Amino acid sequence: MLFLWLLAVLSFEKVPLEQVPAERCSLIDVNGDGWLDLVSGSQVFESLKGAAFSSGAGIFLNCSFSVWGDFDNDGKLDALAVSRQTPAEFAQEPKHHRVYLSHRWLTSPEFRRPENWNTLGVALADLDRDGKLDVAFGQAYVDESKGYEAQQMRVYSGLGDGSFEEKTEKWGFLTPGPPGAANGGRPLYGLSAADVDNDGYPELLGAAYGRQWNTLWKRGKNAFYSECAAKFGLDGDSLRHGQYSEATREKFRQRKQPRPDELPFRSNGNTFCLAPADFDGDGDLDVFSADITHSWAGDSSDLSALLVNRLETFQEPFFERCLEVLHQPDPETGFRVRPTRGLARDHSPQPAANWNQGDLQAHWVDLDCDGLLDLVVCESDYPGNRLRIFLQQADRSFRESEKELGIEFNNCPGVAIGDVDRDGDPDLVALGTRTRWPEARPKPEVVLWRNQTSNPSLNLRLVGDGLTANRDAIGARVYLETDQGTQMRELQGSYGHWGQQTQPGEVHFGLGNSTPRRIRIVWPDRELSQTVIEKPAFPGWLVVHQRDYPEVFLPRFEPVAYLQGRL
Repeated sequence: MLFLWLLAVLSFEKVPLEQVPAERCSLIDVNGDGWLDLVSGSQVFESLKGAAFSSGAGIFLNCSFSVWGDFDNDGKLDALAVSRQTPAEFAQEPKHHRVYLSHRWLTSPEFRRPENWNTLGVALADLDRDGKLDVAFGQAYVDESKGYEAQQMRVYSGLGDGSFEEKTEKWGFLTPGPPGAANGGRPLYGLSAADVDNDGYPELLGAAYGRQWNTLWKRGKNAFYSECAAKFGLDGDSLRHGQYSEATREKFRQRKQPRPDELPFRSNGNTFCLAPADFDGDGDLDVFSADITHSWAGDSSDLSALLVNRLETFQEPFFERCLEVLHQPDPETGFRVRPTRGLARDHSPQPAANWNQGDLQAHWVDLDCDGLLDLVVCESDYPGNRLRIFLQQADRSFRESEKELGIEFNNCPGVAIGDVDRDGDPDLVALGTRTRWPEARPKPEVVLWRNQTSNPSLNLRLVGDGLTANRDAIGARVYLETDQGTQMRELQGSYGHWGQQTQPGEVHFGLGNSTPRRIRIVWPDRELSQTVIEKPAFPGWLVVHQRDYPEVFLPRFEPVAYLQGRL
């Protein structure tokens, strides 16, 4: 009965976006008018006040993908244009990452390197809490056709004027060892920043491909970072035997390719995204690990899973991977492990002997606005893969719900999330492709799924002072106390695979039938200064400045001009 009630308050309206190219998207207020524009690949499509999108922004970034933040703290969003190239492409026409600052290009000499950038993940965060955004680049293989050697992850501190200074070595991020060594580089296909130990400084979480160990970099004394993923349980699951079945060996023998068992460093996940959020409301950040997994690789190849942070138990982070070990192979997968908490998958129509689960992105968002974070997972590039939506239940388990919600969207490598129509609830923009599965749809498409939930929300737009805290308040924590408990959000910059991102500075809380009592904001400055708002008005939007205008109530995000004046 509870689930039927949830469906009654949550539905989606499908709106095809035929003018938008089928590329990975993000919803970003590029022009600062208060409405979310749609960034698709290198192009920006202006919002027509939530009704549609028009290609009138006049911005073409000419890059692989872009991430957005206020790099000079002037109140306007800037873009970091990421140009990913192979060695051959770089030799023919070298491209470098660049900064697009307030509608002008910077030369960005700090990003000019003698080799190609093989960047698949970018994390924007204020790592040293000096009020300026820093950037970290997750790098993939040196040459994807030759061996396991990965490019060095690169970390740069922001100087506050749109330029950056490399800190990779000084801050302890160098990985000079060979593949498989504890100090060796990993091919990172996603990168996230999150404060998983509640000390106020964000850690860097690296999602490693090639069944290699994930990474977790924690700040210590003198701003020096140490890699702690194994200690904290983030590197991979406990199955490290690396064994292949006889059926897999025979398959590769027919291709005249030997397939010996893997070493432990190659017995983990093809991880694309480590998505952090406090899903269980205990005040620390948990993680969902989104992995590509193949049936032929065997059960030492990690499945996507929820990782619950047990910080309150051990007084340091430790991620409990929500998997059950089976006495007999799972009939759905053939593996001897299975995700728990309702996150196991039905891979049909793929058979148990030959399936592929292609998780590329994961997003935490309260879609039904009931006060519980839901999970959106993007599966793609294999027949039978689709957009998955797991609604969180009252017992902190999940129920897969996309079909009941009318969202049947095949081969979905990415979604953008944001309140497009400014009615208080989060909408989805989904990319659908035909890659490796031409039968998925007649042609690639981009679709807006407009959220029609009837539950109320409370939304905040945080504005740092631009001096002690970055203007977008990335890294801030917001605690909403209600008569039914406390929700916590940590503001993210870009994270995960391909720089997925929500609008900087915005926070969404679903309320269900609860009543807000208090908001506490911990700003990402050196002092971790706080703003407290008692008995906030709701539902609607609050714009909270760190120094001025402590509270402004905008019932329906109108008028937009009023919002602009406060920002």
